[in-house]
Amino acid sequence: MKKSSNKKNLIYGKNVVENVIINFHNQIKEIYILKGYAFSQEAYSIIKKYNIKWTSCEKETFSKFIQEKVTHQGIIAEVKQFQYSKLDDIIDYSNTQQTILILDRIQDPNNFGAIIRTSSLFDVTGIIILDHNQVDVTPTVVKASAGAIYCTPIVKVSNISNVINVLKEKGYWIYCSLLTEESISINELKFDKKTAIVLGSEGEGVLKKNASHSDFCFKIPTSNKINSLNVSVAAGIILYERSKQN
Repeated sequence: MKKSSNKKNLIYGKNVVENVIINFHNQIKEIYILKGYAFSQEAYSIIKKYNIKWTSCEKETFSKFIQEKVTHQGIIAEVKQFQYSKLDDIIDYSNTQQTILILDRIQDPNNFGAIIRTSSLFDVTGIIILDHNQVDVTPTVVKASAGAIYCTPIVKVSNISNVINVLKEKGYWIYCSLLTEESISINELKFDKKTAIVLGSEGEGVLKKNASHSDFCFKIPTSNKINSLNVSVAAGIILYERSKQN
């Protein structure tokens, strides 16, 4: 999450905050809870065990922490600055079934968060995003990920085509989700090698120059009643298909 001199890195919502408390307590700096609300017993036991600082607030004080329109459910946590990973951190030379996601200009924070959440469920090794024209890790992204933002390393790069070529040199097969007549059905693919899957932006899809560097371009068969699937839904389908072949 981006941090300015005046803003804290805050996450909102009982389920999200408690998930981070229980599973990633070392990311928590301080918790603010609105008077009249309570932690779950499990979360409170973690707070006590690790002596996590928390404050019970009156409504007027609590409202000062709200930086954007969110559903806070009476609980807010200040977390450490999110740490992006390096490309070398997510390349596993020994794992032939490794899966990496490459996101080409995802703008919607809810889609980004949902993709992160799904990735954590299917053991994705890492997610690669652009350092421009791409939503950053924000409180909305954290909430949409249900706190799974800390499960999967995220790498920022300046050029997706270059990263695709680097991964190919490292033995990865590149699969690009692209809705064209030439694209083959996902049902025809074999995910039997180290895999990197490219997913495109909500409006434009994967850029042609990035698709041209891929080994396969594929699509998900549908009834054709709509143009395309939501990118986070597509990610779930693709990762499920990949998992069936492991």
